[in-house]
Amino acid sequence: MEYCYFPSRSPQTTPAPFGQLSELLYCGYLGQTFGPLIAKRHICHNLLDYIEDDEDLVVRQHLLRPDLSYPGLPGTFSVPQNLYSHLRCNSIGTDGSYRIILDCYIVDRTTRVIPQDLFAPYAGLPRSRAELQNASLVPPIFFIQADYSVGLPLGVAKSVADARTPPLLYDSWSPMEGKASIKLRIAWYGYNPWQTQIQLRNRRKEPITLPRLVQLVASGVERFLQHEHGPVVDHSFPQWRIGDGPYGVSPARIVLVGVVAVSSGSIMPIMRLAN
Repeated sequence: MEYCYFPSRSPQTTPAPFGQLSELLYCGYLGQTFGPLIAKRHICHNLLDYIEDDEDLVVRQHLLRPDLSYPGLPGTFSVPQNLYSHLRCNSIGTDGSYRIILDCYIVDRTTRVIPQDLFAPYAGLPRSRAELQNASLVPPIFFIQADYSVGLPLGVAKSVADARTPPLLYDSWSPMEGKASIKLRIAWYGYNPWQTQIQLRNRRKEPITLPRLVQLVASGVERFLQHEHGPVVDHSFPQWRIGDGPYGVSPARIVLVGVVAVSSGSIMPIMRLAN
């Protein structure tokens, strides 16, 4: 399979004019993880199926108007599911309406989100667009707790499925229903891309619920950080060096925010450092 990772660190000298989408793309986790331009391409064109054109009609004609903090979904950017019926809903508002959360608002400006390069299957080939059009991508899956805070420390996430009362808002939801397995990919700055396979069905062949997905993703992230990240291949990012020292990034410093589906068979974790 041919693939690459779209770099989020694009050589822009001035911010792109994203209009009404600026808050979503600059203050949300996807924009902070992959960069605003790459996040826009993923959300608007890969996920929501807007046509990607030179005139950028999505921005100029305000075709996408996400609601910030829709009733029952505080701190989120969401749209009505009935406008994008090709996607599964990933949330429900106080009024009972089905919603699609596109991203979550980063309230604390000091939050340090782990940057990554977005995985793109068959990048640069005609097959790339066709693969994405037929991918049936699921919207981002955010690990929202019952108190509406977003994300779990890695140590808590590893055992969340074993808790008597899981702290997650949608603890009985099976967000990856219909899939038997999926690849978890990490493209950590300074290191080679890494991947592992996650089984999405339990021993009874039933789809796993959100707490179990969180647990499996957390275990994969920990394994990458502790044993499988490999040597540094790019020394341009010392602030993201993996390690246990005072300046290293260790599992104890990671908060697992969610995952984003980047192809029909791959997800990437959204992570930040504990404040």
